[in-house]
Amino acid sequence: MRTHPFRIALIVVAAVAASISAQITVPKTAPPQTRAGGSITTKAPTGPAPRKANGQPDLTGVWLRRAGIVNIEQLLPKGETLPFRRETLERMRLLKSQDDPQLKCLPVATPRSEPYPFRIVETPTHIFIVMEAVHGYRQVFMDGRTHPTGDDLQMSWQGHSIGHWEGNTLVVDTVGFNDLTWFDNYGHVHSDRMHVVERFTRVDLGHLNASVMVDDPVAYSRPFTLTYTAELMPNAELMEYICDNEQDAANIDAPADAAIDAAKLLEERNRR
Repeated sequence: MRTHPFRIALIVVAAVAASISAQITVPKTAPPQTRAGGSITTKAPTGPAPRKANGQPDLTGVWLRRAGIVNIEQLLPKGETLPFRRETLERMRLLKSQDDPQLKCLPVATPRSEPYPFRIVETPTHIFIVMEAVHGYRQVFMDGRTHPTGDDLQMSWQGHSIGHWEGNTLVVDTVGFNDLTWFDNYGHVHSDRMHVVERFTRVDLGHLNASVMVDDPVAYSRPFTLTYTAELMPNAELMEYICDNEQDAANIDAPADAAIDAAKLLEERNRR
């Protein structure tokens, strides 16, 4: 009896496939996603805050902030709301979700945050805050300089930051923002007169408390303060972030959440 070569080949392939299949175990449920997009989490380590040779707290490390990303009002003291000027409500009333700068891969500026880690790097003359989101960064001048004034102050996405230490707290003072960024996914906005003072205190090994004072006399009737806590991600590294979703922005044609609220607040004010 003659065996056809093609039939022999099929038998061999089937045998090999069966052998490989026997070695593969397919889990019934997918493994947990601990480092993918908005699901990033961390468990802060315990212990005392590390200090530098000069006695100041060492803020270096990779940190994760998860608070106030959707709506910055969540970071206000309980019972407070943002003190909008009427002009700000009129501006927000016209916003659409597609107007969000992050949908166009534009920079994320303080006090806004994304659900991705950031790294603090300290040098004798600068502190750098390096953000995984949109590969952004901030530089804080620690050499005693003051802010530029007049035409020398160039408006930018991240503004001009100078810093100093007050005891165990790093104080970062920033001016020179453009008015193109949002505070959050919701759609709260500001003007180019915004002045931000951040106070960072490493209370222990795993926690970094932040207090953020926002003073914008054009957009808001008084200064307001936001607070949050970032948690250390031990042994973590920032990952590559590629933003190519700007082509989708035009298809998101719904009003921004803040636009809906602004319309309601304007209606209430008009009835008074």
